[in-house]
Amino acid sequence: MDSGTISGPLTRTAGQVSPGTTVANHVKRQMFAYPLLILTDLCLLSLSIVAAYGIRIFLLAALIKGLPPTSAAYLYALWWAPVLAVVFFVFEKSYSRRIPFWQEAGHIVKTVTLAFLVVIGVLFLAKQGDLTSRTLVVLAWAISLFLAPAGRYLSKLLLAKAHIWARPVLILGAGETGRLLLQTLDREPNIGYKPAGFLDDDPNKQLHPPRLPNGEEAPVLGGFAEAEAIIERSGIRDVFIAAPGLPSQQLVQLANKLQRKTYNLLVVPDLFDMAMEGAEVQYLFGDRALVLKLKNNLNDRFNIIVKTLFDLVSSLLSAIILIPLLLLLAIAIKIDSRGPIFFTDLRIGKNGREFTCYKFRTMYPDGEQLLANYLAKEPRAREQWEQYAKLKDYDPRVTRVGAVLRRLSLDELPQILNVLKGEMSLVGPRPYLPREKEKMLEREQILLTHPGMTGLWQVSGRNDVDFNERLRLDAWYVRNWSLWLDISILIRTIVVVIKGKGAY
Repeated sequence: MDSGTISGPLTRTAGQVSPGTTVANHVKRQMFAYPLLILTDLCLLSLSIVAAYGIRIFLLAALIKGLPPTSAAYLYALWWAPVLAVVFFVFEKSYSRRIPFWQEAGHIVKTVTLAFLVVIGVLFLAKQGDLTSRTLVVLAWAISLFLAPAGRYLSKLLLAKAHIWARPVLILGAGETGRLLLQTLDREPNIGYKPAGFLDDDPNKQLHPPRLPNGEEAPVLGGFAEAEAIIERSGIRDVFIAAPGLPSQQLVQLANKLQRKTYNLLVVPDLFDMAMEGAEVQYLFGDRALVLKLKNNLNDRFNIIVKTLFDLVSSLLSAIILIPLLLLLAIAIKIDSRGPIFFTDLRIGKNGREFTCYKFRTMYPDGEQLLANYLAKEPRAREQWEQYAKLKDYDPRVTRVGAVLRRLSLDELPQILNVLKGEMSLVGPRPYLPREKEKMLEREQILLTHPGMTGLWQVSGRNDVDFNERLRLDAWYVRNWSLWLDISILIRTIVVVIKGKGAY
């Protein structure tokens, strides 16, 4: 747990979340979170308009001759646009929602876009076109798409450091689901939930509580029967029930009993491999039955067209921009070692059809023989190869230029040609080898879409992710596809490539 936010977990007897700081004090401080987040959004959205105005009068005026002049009155005419966006955020419950950053960023982008569409509509209907600049509005919208999510993320981090956004929670269930939840909350500070401890009836889990990746323990404070007493004593009013192994009747009874004591009761069902994107909650039989309506987004014709157009336009623009870099890399490969510039190999595509995948060559022509000789002499390397089909520390097949290309993932740039040919997508499952098809049993949904140049597996650890985990991530991507998911993965790919984590 983040010691800068909640510096000490609950003990069995203490009613504190950190030394000298009671839960009541945390609740009082949380009253400042929403107005501070609103103020931050107002400032950043206003800054977006000011920045757009600066670009309009300085940069665009210098680049485009004959552009009509823009006065400060155009800037003042949009004073109400940030207020409108904040009203939309309030209506969408954006300031009280606690979700991972990339999911929240998607909601922010949609809300800001809707707000600016309303601004344009109002200006048009009120015939205020002469009092403002359409270019200014469009530029302000584009800038706010970056400033608003980034500002929300940074402001929540700062508020968490100040013990304003962070909110202590109890987790009922110290098993695998509880452990995964603990790691997720630790990995996603933007959510703001800080586990103060677990409750579990298993004596073994009480003696050996779940641990964070840094080795810190989250104590098990007692059993399920003590939940009400611990909630009352500690003052914690946010509780996760992460015990999918409980019989359904006992789970319902526990939830109903704790609902009276909590502000937020969150139940984590054992549905980790189901499609959740766009899922709708419905009720049947007089509100006594809960129904989840699931969608297959990549089986919708409109979504397929949107993804295809996004791939074609983005890859075509990228190919034009990258032509000089591609030429330089081709020359470097040719100078560094003998052999062709490109490496081609068969991969499994959509619906199981095989296609020729293009990459820059990163290995010596006799690489397979070099690998066989190396694995025969190095048993530890052979174990690593059998688990990951990769060698982390040293690969005798890889050239000097090839090592650099792999570290920066530049060897995959020629796959833009596969995207333009309609054989791959910018984002999608990993392009698997034909020999790996037998290992994909029960994960055949991966083949419902084109493989991608990047994907969820790449931003989740790249080559540090073993084969079975890659399959799980790819299957999750196919079941939960959305255009925003593709955009967020592309942005995260840039960060991952720069860091170089998991690349070899």
